[in-house]
Amino acid sequence: MLSVLAAAPVFAQAIPAFDLGTSPLELRGDVRPGTYVASAGRRAIAMGTEDGRFELWSWPLKWLHDFQLEFRVPKYTQPIPAREVARHVSVRPEGVTIEYAYETFTVKQTVFSALDAPAVFMLLEVDAVRPLEIIATFRPDIHYAWPASLGGQYIAWNVPAKAFLFSESRRQVNAFLGSPAITRASDVPAHMLAAAPPQFTIGVGDRSQQYTEPRLGEPPGGNINLHEAFIPIVMAGGEMPRDSARALYDRMMAPGAARAEWQKRVAHYARLRESTLRITTPDPLLNGAFEWAKVNLDESMVCNPNLGCGLVAGYGLSGSASDRPGFGWFFGGDAAINSFGMSAVGQRDLVRDGVFRFFAKYQRADGKITHEISQGAGKIDWFGAYPYAFYHGDTTPFWVLAFGEYWKQTADTALVRELWPNVRKAYEWSKKADSDGDGLMENPIAGAGALEVGDLQVGIVSDVYLSGVWVAALERLARMAEVMREPALATEARAIRAKALRTLEQKLWLPQAGQYAFALLEGGKINENLTSWPATAMAFDVFDPTNGAQMAARLAGAEIMTDWGARPLSARSTLFDPLHYNNGAVWPFVTGWVSLAQYRYYNAHAGYFALQAIARTGFAEALGRNPEVISGRVFKPLDTAVPHQFFATSMVLTPLVRGLLGLEVDAPAGKVTLAPRLPAQWDSMRVDQIAVGGEDRLSVVLRRRRGAILAEVWRTAGDAARPIDVTFAPALPLGARNVQSMVPGASAPVQLPGAVVQSSTARLRERLRLGTSWEGGVEVASTTDAPRVGARSSSLRIISERLVGGRHVVTIQGRARHAYELRVRAATPIERITVEPAAASVTPLDLGTADASGWQSLRFTMPAEGGDDDGYVTVSLVIG
Repeated sequence: MLSVLAAAPVFAQAIPAFDLGTSPLELRGDVRPGTYVASAGRRAIAMGTEDGRFELWSWPLKWLHDFQLEFRVPKYTQPIPAREVARHVSVRPEGVTIEYAYETFTVKQTVFSALDAPAVFMLLEVDAVRPLEIIATFRPDIHYAWPASLGGQYIAWNVPAKAFLFSESRRQVNAFLGSPAITRASDVPAHMLAAAPPQFTIGVGDRSQQYTEPRLGEPPGGNINLHEAFIPIVMAGGEMPRDSARALYDRMMAPGAARAEWQKRVAHYARLRESTLRITTPDPLLNGAFEWAKVNLDESMVCNPNLGCGLVAGYGLSGSASDRPGFGWFFGGDAAINSFGMSAVGQRDLVRDGVFRFFAKYQRADGKITHEISQGAGKIDWFGAYPYAFYHGDTTPFWVLAFGEYWKQTADTALVRELWPNVRKAYEWSKKADSDGDGLMENPIAGAGALEVGDLQVGIVSDVYLSGVWVAALERLARMAEVMREPALATEARAIRAKALRTLEQKLWLPQAGQYAFALLEGGKINENLTSWPATAMAFDVFDPTNGAQMAARLAGAEIMTDWGARPLSARSTLFDPLHYNNGAVWPFVTGWVSLAQYRYYNAHAGYFALQAIARTGFAEALGRNPEVISGRVFKPLDTAVPHQFFATSMVLTPLVRGLLGLEVDAPAGKVTLAPRLPAQWDSMRVDQIAVGGEDRLSVVLRRRRGAILAEVWRTAGDAARPIDVTFAPALPLGARNVQSMVPGASAPVQLPGAVVQSSTARLRERLRLGTSWEGGVEVASTTDAPRVGARSSSLRIISERLVGGRHVVTIQGRARHAYELRVRAATPIERITVEPAAASVTPLDLGTADASGWQSLRFTMPAEGGDDDGYVTVSLVIG
């Protein structure tokens, strides 16, 4: 039954249209039904799909799901579902616009959340050549996030507000959904939720007609055309009295409110782009992924009226089956992991408040940092009655490690002092998780580390992931202890670290396999499976350089790497399952550790391959969003994957800044290190807004030409009287000789397994030029194509580059019978390349002539025999 509100006017009310402007990050495409979209604020979120189905939350409450439009035209008695005529979608940081098109109308629906209020806006822009009715239907929920609950929920039509009231029997939860343009609405039953979805109707004429726009405080007057107007729909409310919810709704509906809230978002994301670290590289996809990563991580900050403001792990539709918004609640480990990238790019307020202050507030009395806190935790005994809060053991050392990294970036010693009791308790708790005195934390005492499910975890005593994080945390803890004038604590932490390092190398290094094992097991046994988890330790330089370089080559191969990222477990393992959460499915989060590990151990080809794989995941499915987990055999996120996962997104930033660029800031010591591992085909890279401590900001331009790499560094903010020591340590081609630095006193060049490195340091006041030149050496470059959704891996992998007995050996993997191309460059044109093993039938081996820059193209087809389960064959190319 419908309530008639007016005598069927052609048009009720609208607001003047305003210019939405443009965004350099806008992503557009044809609608793909079921593909995720979202607009998140601090206190509310609209999540939906490209074909126009939305669910609305204001934390910690889910109001409704399956909000969607229908269109009734004179030609038909039945309305046309909007999803059937959804044609185009535009996604930008400020909001989402879906365009519906039919022969008699075009409707654009722009959806966005208020930046810092529990409200969501929908603006409809209509171009109709015949009268049109827009019908909105939805299914109300009025639930707290799982596992909290409510009773006595109901909705009721509120005539004065022209809105549905959402409430419950105690009237402590209230919200309004409506529009001044509504002409009819459902008559819903009192004190309960109807089985049929409620609906409201907005009557619209054709664009030739004129409509009156009311002005605040003025009599009606002044006509506007419909195509110059927006029809507003607003949902506003939360845990608040009914009159407060109504006041909020009225404020959001007031003239100019929609424009003001939109412009707040525009200004916010413009500041985010301009005030945080910016990169310009020859890779446009990487540039875009970098900026979208900053947007996503900014969206991870959520303010819950019962719990406070902290970082959540990700968003996903809960639909009709649950009240869990993906991972849209507070995860301590995810927040710590994301902070590495966020601190590096300057999102420091979010890290300070959303990672350290927030999770310190919920630290257990014995020092353990919470693994997860539901959005509904303020309404239940979350920490006592449920088993989830402290499930993971890695969260606590990760929190300490993240704190140390944040302090290095910011020199925020005031925060160290403020939370030092929490940091110290976290260290003491972690230390007690070692019962046998080998320096390693133990999973049975601490809790879960790398794994949550699966047979790979059977019998675990210490997994390499938990151990690596703990070892890395100890050095950061020691430095902070020195600042806090606790030298004995610093000495103790470093002694534990030294012991743990010996244990890792002695027990987990498998020299015959050239890899680190996964875990120490009960009874002194070893789980020898090849996994990606050692990469986490490698990302923080935990392992021996020579052993780590061998491990990096193992991680670069097709048994771990797909074209879209790293499997956590080798595809050759008997436990491998491409759809298993821990035993085979690809995680961008894990891929990020692999990428950074490759850069740290100078296997830069593999590092860039992994980084590109992560970046691409943000554009293949949900536009601008990175999925949680992807099949380990074909490029398609799992059905269970959260589509908007922040520790996936942060792994665009972390390996790019800390690996490819090699940027390390040590603000307390007044030092900055630039150790770039640029792809050989790049000729330049620019970086702006490098934050060093609280005030200093730097810019860097790297320029690369044949036989030289130059860096220009200058201060854009801060006090020149406060000098900064800049160390420049670029990775040079293998075989480089006669290495010369522009800076006197540079170190002697060092030949590492994958590069030649020379380090020089100079003092920056205003501007500084650094550079390194060399002769000889061989450079190799490859290109990879973006995988098609649903495809298997096919790209060429460069597994390693080595100098072996004076020969330059490039080990590669490719699909059997597939044709590939590499580019190579040397001081003089290369005349001969051979293949090992000699029996490998790589044909033809076509080496082109050198171009003006010295690059030669090498074209070849991989052997037809010897492929693994993914069809990959390994050969080595010997250059010269």
